[in-house]
Amino acid sequence: METEAWEKLCRRCGRCCYEKVEFEGRVYYTDVPCEKLDLETRLCTVYDFRSSGRPGCVLLTPDLVRRGILPCDCPYVEGIQEYPAPLDWDEENP
Repeated sequence: METEAWEKLCRRCGRCCYEKVEFEGRVYYTDVPCEKLDLETRLCTVYDFRSSGRPGCVLLTPDLVRRGILPCDCPYVEGIQEYPAPLDWDEENP
């Protein structure tokens, strides 16, 4: 898929911009947003240069998406059979 078409899939929910923890092979969301996420608009404030503007931010690729880092209702994961969507840390680990 072309980069422009890939980028247009995003609904701008901001959920992928929350910190995640990988534990025992599962990905969990925390309630800690990236400091570059505008919580009102749900947009990244350094999106065009996020790789350098926010060290640790990774570009979404089809291979990375298949690892289970996005919510199950995200357009990027549509059609992935048995998608391992992240869990909320607080719900699974009280």
